[in-house]
Amino acid sequence: MTYYVLDQKEVLQKSDLLSSPFPLINAVIANDQDGKIFNINGSFFILHKSEFSYFKSSSNLDSYDTILNFLTQTEDIPGYFHVYDPPKKLVDACIKNSAVNIKLRNRIQLRTMPKEALPTSEILQDFYIDRISEENFNLLEVFDLNLSHKFWRSKEDFLSNGFGFCSFTAMGQPTSVCYTACIAKSVAEIDIATLPNYRQKGLAKLVTSAFLKHCNENGIIANWDCFEDNTASLKTALNIGFEKTMNYQLLSIYNKSKKI
Repeated sequence: MTYYVLDQKEVLQKSDLLSSPFPLINAVIANDQDGKIFNINGSFFILHKSEFSYFKSSSNLDSYDTILNFLTQTEDIPGYFHVYDPPKKLVDACIKNSAVNIKLRNRIQLRTMPKEALPTSEILQDFYIDRISEENFNLLEVFDLNLSHKFWRSKEDFLSNGFGFCSFTAMGQPTSVCYTACIAKSVAEIDIATLPNYRQKGLAKLVTSAFLKHCNENGIIANWDCFEDNTASLKTALNIGFEKTMNYQLLSIYNKSKKI
């Protein structure tokens, strides 16, 4: 099995070929976020540092067992990772391989296109909305998001190249947050979190509306992903104005021989 990691010059030359429907993957291709792109006998495996990945097979690929061997035996591949929209033959290879355990789940991608700026959302009593900034960034630690490193390279990277909005109590305690996991090709991947004591109060919708207002004013497409059976998340997205763009499967692979 022959493989190598593409350098940035080669990635730029193949950027159209590597492009995907998934913002996190496109952020790696654009070198806006960290990850690696492997050439495996002419096929490409794109791995974001958050352990989400995407596989683009070449027309002459004849064995997905070879690909699975690469995924399980290569040191740079984590012991647990996710593959967006996996080829069926890769799933089949995983099913018959005792070296891995897998989980295959259905997901929905939704997007909202830039349009006229939304009106400012009504502020709920006892709460206010503020953009994530240098002054309030550290308060977001209560969400346990690892915001500065899970997706972005640092706190400074997020503040310079990403954005988000948070709801706060009158005393300045954060309650719900909506932020960019990445921005790639003018598409922002949304991530949302609400503290348990503040759920069912409409706060997630409130911060997401502020997020979308910023997107609309800056020509950014917002991308929302959720599991098909997460009816609450799906309902919220549709109520805010998102439209379904694709259904796909997410393959999670656990390599029994590696520590997580």
